[in-house]
Amino acid sequence: MKEQFLETKKLLLFEETVGDKKIVYRQHKEDEEKEFVKIYEQKGKDYFFNYDGQSINQIELRDFDEIPYLFSSFGYGFSDNTVNSFFRYQFDDKRISKIIISEEIESKKVRKNLFLNLNDLSALISSTNQEQRACNDTKKILIKNFLVDIFPEIAFDYKETNNNKKLILRNLNQKLIDQLTADDIEKIGDFYVNAAKKYKRADLVKRMTFGLQKNAQILTLQEIIIKYESLLKENPPESSWQKFFDEYITLFDTRYAHKINYKNIATGITKYPDLVLVDIYGYIDFYELKKSSTPLMKYDSSHKTWYWTKDVSMVIAQATDYLQKSKENAISYTKSIKEETETESEEGIDVNIINPRVIIVAGSTKELNTKKKLNHFKNLRESLKDIEFVLYDELLERLKNLLDKIKIK
Repeated sequence: MKEQFLETKKLLLFEETVGDKKIVYRQHKEDEEKEFVKIYEQKGKDYFFNYDGQSINQIELRDFDEIPYLFSSFGYGFSDNTVNSFFRYQFDDKRISKIIISEEIESKKVRKNLFLNLNDLSALISSTNQEQRACNDTKKILIKNFLVDIFPEIAFDYKETNNNKKLILRNLNQKLIDQLTADDIEKIGDFYVNAAKKYKRADLVKRMTFGLQKNAQILTLQEIIIKYESLLKENPPESSWQKFFDEYITLFDTRYAHKINYKNIATGITKYPDLVLVDIYGYIDFYELKKSSTPLMKYDSSHKTWYWTKDVSMVIAQATDYLQKSKENAISYTKSIKEETETESEEGIDVNIINPRVIIVAGSTKELNTKKKLNHFKNLRESLKDIEFVLYDELLERLKNLLDKIKIK
């Protein structure tokens, strides 16, 4: 026989004893049919709840003097809405049909049962609540900071977001690393080194700094390679390659310390190289960039040999002209570069125009599809004086090799 033992604002609770079991029911006050809904069965210190999850149909509380606060004594599942919603609507694995919560048994899977240690479950709920609070706090801070930016007189202090230590440390994982850019790594690196200085350990700072520089290099090269491969597929106009090299060349070719905007320097010439770079010793290199699809050679059937195409011959002639004019006017060019690169706080760049080089980047190895073509191209390339001829896919291989070397270090 069911006997009422508790009344709440909306519910009446009843219990009955059947053999060695106690069964507890609830009844909604507003229910005209006065239906008894079974909440749980209790046998000794064990409680058995029916559960209407996608795959979980029962939850057992094993060896408890009373129902723990993490679980609803009214039969509504886990007290935490996020955990309850997950196991009820999102957890769908037919290999698990029952959850057993215990203070003594470690969290693990045994046959079709999922054991959850009460302390582990408590820590999980604490983490999800902390995440939610941090999310809500961050939203409020972002709104306040937005208002401070547009209305500084407002009575809010500008605050930094995400200052919850546990939350930040918990999110330092591989997935986060995969999303970071080189700039992100640099910001984290600054924080990392400043944190290490707190302990006044020079060796620790040095080791951290080296590790961060290596990771930043790897990320930078990975980004560059992805963009480079994308451009190779698209076969864009020369202007796109010029923009790419202008933005990234000092990052992937560490020989170079400076880029010079040659067009702003009074050199007395009207045709300019695509790039002018200064290496770490102050020597100048000129870059000429053609399309990756630029035809390289034509066949001379009468002499049974290969020669440069018109486009390549023209760029070689331009390169030769740059070399000649820079040598003839080395002193005036050097002076002009130093004057034009001088700023209010820094002296201009000292350059050496002694045997400058021109690097031509054009075409790809796809055209060199026979051994004879490859040999003729090698002969033509090596016959050039002070001119280095690089194919686009050769440069890509150099980038990949550089990335592999950095990873190995």
